[in-house]
Amino acid sequence: MKEKLFVLSMDAMVREDVAYMLTKPNFRRIMEKRAEVDKVLSVFPSITYPAHTTLTTGCYPGKHGIYNNVPFKDYDDNKKHWYRFSKVIRVDDLFNAAKRAGCTTASVYWPITGCHPDIDYIINEYFFFYPEEDTIEAFRSMGANEAAVQAIEENRHLIEGRRQKKPGFTYDSFLMGCACSLIRNVQPDVMLVHNCILDSARHRYGVFSEGLRRALDEMDEQLGDVIDAMETVGVYEQTNFVILSDHGQLDYEKRVRPNVLLAQGGFLEVAPDGSVYDWQAFAQNNAMSASIYLRDPANKKLYDDVYAYLQKLVAEEKWGFTRVYTTEEVKEKYGTYGPFSFMLATDEKTAVSELWTTEAIEILGADEQRPLKGTHGYEPELGPQPIFLAHGPAFKDGAALENAKLVDIAPTLAAVLGQTLTDAEGHCLTELLC
Repeated sequence: MKEKLFVLSMDAMVREDVAYMLTKPNFRRIMEKRAEVDKVLSVFPSITYPAHTTLTTGCYPGKHGIYNNVPFKDYDDNKKHWYRFSKVIRVDDLFNAAKRAGCTTASVYWPITGCHPDIDYIINEYFFFYPEEDTIEAFRSMGANEAAVQAIEENRHLIEGRRQKKPGFTYDSFLMGCACSLIRNVQPDVMLVHNCILDSARHRYGVFSEGLRRALDEMDEQLGDVIDAMETVGVYEQTNFVILSDHGQLDYEKRVRPNVLLAQGGFLEVAPDGSVYDWQAFAQNNAMSASIYLRDPANKKLYDDVYAYLQKLVAEEKWGFTRVYTTEEVKEKYGTYGPFSFMLATDEKTAVSELWTTEAIEILGADEQRPLKGTHGYEPELGPQPIFLAHGPAFKDGAALENAKLVDIAPTLAAVLGQTLTDAEGHCLTELLC
């Protein structure tokens, strides 16, 4: 029987989680014998959509074109404009490679897979931000075929918590149920699944907390469901399991609003109704960093004035900024570039907000009632590091590397399929493969 590849991204899982997970029955069954990387260096900014696009392309954000979760906008329409459709990705990816290998393919809540031409069964990541949209039609518009719709229908009851706005609701039971349905119903050769339960717990409760322990327990139960589905259809022994992550998180103590500071510096004007009247410089939020856009990047005086102002903010120290990267500097160090002119990095305790109508900085402290306590988006060397764990016929049990980069993952997974990625900037981790 053909080997299969099942990739589970546990968003925000870090090396420190592995010891506890090895005490859990389902995780231990899959990963007690494994090949692994101890620490995987993420991308900058270390946020979900740029990182997941790197995981499937082996390219840094500048080359693959996704350097934020959402496109840049200079207005607040109270809507979430997350990237949905794969056409925005500029390079060859793992799904293209799987098709070249003659594999059937599936994605469940993997970011930016909408209408991907080389994915047979697409359940694109979707958070029901627009209540006027019909659930099934929304998934169909992103490429869900009849088999994918059947999986959604079989698990539709698991998203009622969203419709009812239940506190603490996540989509993970729903999406893992959909993955199990696809395994039982169509047995795809290559499946990529994106699970956010740990990321949600860390955002809500903090990086290491009792709430996190409950999320890890639930993750193990979900892995048990996957094992059961695979055993039901007889593909468990032929499956290469990969559990990986995109970034870690850090607890934060304060929130800074660069657009308020840009307004104070005379680079942004706010109308009496609170909307942006005009701007010469605008900050896009990256959670614990910010991308600074200029209205006219070719205007040297504007560029120099904004650069000097941002450097002054860093020097003042009180805002939590640690460095201003020019586009050239961030490209050289992290492979990230785009239409922005600067990136502002923060320290390990300051988050960023895009708002422009409130105070420039908000001290949050350790209040237990805070709705959010952890986040990411910082320089990838900081904080707990992502993981890469693999087990199956293609991987060498006991093989271990101390360090690798997120760009190395896609070339390694492509090699499992007997393929290469034409645009990848990382390299295959051959030491982990049989």
